Amino acid sequence: MNTEYQEFLNNKSHLGTFDGFDPIHQAGLSGGKLKGKQFLLFDTPGQWIPRSNLYSNVLTVVENGKGVLDVDTVKGCTMGMIVYPDGGCYGECYAYKNARTYGFDFNTSVSRQFMGREHKGTLIKIMLQHKAEWYRIGTAGDPCHDWTHTVAIINAFWHLHKVPVIITKHWIPMEDWHIEKLRSLGAVINTSTSGLDTDDEIKHRVSQIERIREGGIRSVCRVVTCSYGSSEWARICKEKQDYLISLAPIIDNPLRARKSNPHVINGDIILTRKEESVGGGKYVSLRDETPYLGKCGNCPDQCGVNYSALFTAKKESKMEEKQKQLFEEKVEYLYVKSVIGSGYEDDVSRLALEDGIAHRAARKNMQIHSAIILKIDDEFCGFMTFQNNDICKEFCLLQSVIHPSRYTDELYKGMVLEVIAKNVNSYPAIMTTDPKSKFETPKLFESLGFVTYLKMGEFHYMVHGELSDVRMKLLAHITMTNVWNSVKGDWLRIKKEWKARIEEAGEKHSIINPMYASRDGCWQGSAGFANVVTGHSHNGNASVLDSTACEVILRFFMPKDGQRIYNPFGGGVQFGFVAGAYGYEYVASEIRQNQCDANNKLCSEFKNVKWIKSDSSTYKPTGMFDLVFTCPPYYKVEKYLDYDGSPPDGEINSLDTYEKFRDALFCGYKIAIDSLIDNCFFVVMTGDSRDKNGAYYCSESETELFLKDQGLSVYNKIVYLESEFTRLAQAKKTLNYRKFPKCEQKIIVAYKGDISAIKDLYIPVGRL
Repeated sequence: MNTEYQEFLNNKSHLGTFDGFDPIHQAGLSGGKLKGKQFLLFDTPGQWIPRSNLYSNVLTVVENGKGVLDVDTVKGCTMGMIVYPDGGCYGECYAYKNARTYGFDFNTSVSRQFMGREHKGTLIKIMLQHKAEWYRIGTAGDPCHDWTHTVAIINAFWHLHKVPVIITKHWIPMEDWHIEKLRSLGAVINTSTSGLDTDDEIKHRVSQIERIREGGIRSVCRVVTCSYGSSEWARICKEKQDYLISLAPIIDNPLRARKSNPHVINGDIILTRKEESVGGGKYVSLRDETPYLGKCGNCPDQCGVNYSALFTAKKESKMEEKQKQLFEEKVEYLYVKSVIGSGYEDDVSRLALEDGIAHRAARKNMQIHSAIILKIDDEFCGFMTFQNNDICKEFCLLQSVIHPSRYTDELYKGMVLEVIAKNVNSYPAIMTTDPKSKFETPKLFESLGFVTYLKMGEFHYMVHGELSDVRMKLLAHITMTNVWNSVKGDWLRIKKEWKARIEEAGEKHSIINPMYASRDGCWQGSAGFANVVTGHSHNGNASVLDSTACEVILRFFMPKDGQRIYNPFGGGVQFGFVAGAYGYEYVASEIRQNQCDANNKLCSEFKNVKWIKSDSSTYKPTGMFDLVFTCPPYYKVEKYLDYDGSPPDGEINSLDTYEKFRDALFCGYKIAIDSLIDNCFFVVMTGDSRDKNGAYYCSESETELFLKDQGLSVYNKIVYLESEFTRLAQAKKTLNYRKFPKCEQKIIVAYKGDISAIKDLYIPVGRL
């Protein structure tokens, strides 16, 4: 080897610095041109071009042509293209060629992100389905352009037990904490080098190889090798190559080059056509015949992972190591009443931000809560925060993390048990878990007696206690905003539960069709809506009050100490049945005797539930009430018939004008308002109907104005969404008249009294 070059390489005093290695200087650009990466770059020497299409910033997991998982945290290579603007490194960058083919700007590095938990979950599924025990970062971009982001992505996939392999040229070196974190995550780093590199580049990359090895990471020298000719240039490159190959462990990565490459034409680099070559082309420059050129599954190198030695053995002896650690290490679970003031604020914040999922624990408004601090050999290693809420009478388990290098199932379970032990009042303990989490999994909490009361997205909402303890939370989750979707799974499940109970009561008392009892709804008969749209009537879909909506309204709008409910224009059985099941007194006025008789039989098991045959527009109930609820008729939408097959005298839906209907309805409302205790809610579930010309009567709007005129505050306007199926069928006809079918009802929630008193008079929902 050239003596001068040997001395250059042996000069260890410069290793680890950028002295002499300045990609900005090499590209002939000023540092200012790099600010914000908003700059023009060379496509061919001396030619400036504007940026073309940037890579998407959406993270992908893709099996490439060689059968390995590519998880490129960064696409593009800004620094590499600055130094080698003519085709990327050595003029033969395969990633650059692909980018040019598909019109992407390889000059601009783009960090690729998760687009929410659902997207992250999809990527995790792809990775779990792939048989390889490792994945690669750095195929179509150098991750060095965003080390912090790269570490965060690897951390997010850590629980999959797949080894991350990072391929980089270290244009931008890692910080010390990056190395420490990657060591704890079991990463393998391939530093890409070549005899084609400049002396300064080799010096810099070798320094990074040694630095990474000293940091405890498996560091591999990935040498892009060539079969060189006999020119002076080739001789120098071969000397560099021989040196790099001596830096075991190494991977021999033969150069795939074009036949038109100037060094190939000059005989400096010798190519051989290899039909078995996979990826990067069939023309390969082979230093010898040993390098593997096929798919990754059969490759002996495995990018330096050596899975059997590094990972499998650890998994096989995992339980033994854990048990040994527990005996040999000093493990402490320390209780702190509040993270703030405990002295662990910075430790908790740092670990929470590193974890990502538990990042909220870094906020000051979350650090007011109590915590169990995990210490091993007097070193901070993890935490779990929790809240003992005496106001809501619940015990909330919040964020938790154990440092990946220290995590074991036993340690985490021990920490959770320490937290649960602080629930001295035996409140219902609630926890949100994620099957994809390393720590907070449903399986672990099920082993501790927790049960799932709601699945929403990828989360399991769990409780250690009775399901009835968290019923309010369940109802809150399925409503949450002022749009209530009655066709979603949990909503329908609750509705089905109530339907089963009502039908059981109907069977007991020989009441046919108990959900609808005596009503001849708009869906029935030859002129019914369903018959017109679908060609046959649907008796089972006659208009009926939604029992899930009844339960939500009852639980949210009945005061803590409330007992009595009044329902003018009482109609169907649902609200009374739900109220009776909760132990409330319920009085409904209803003008049809047949409806009253049916409902009273269905609710006979509840001693304080009754329908009174009366004209609701004039009937004055006895005493005062804590909640008024009504779901009155919608003008001319349904027929309400009594035993004789005719509407009773005074039945408002049979009145000949809308104005008479409205005035009678509001008279009943006025009496109900007078019977409502102060600081209580008046709830109307209503809808609008059209006149013979198709124009709306505007009953909903007039109801709001009437309640306001009576001195009530219109507090909520809730949209209750119904199934769209038949509405869509109807729209095929009505849209020709510019009429959009209605698929919603309104729930108008008015309040009588001082709004500021609500938070004190009504049961708190607690943490959701």
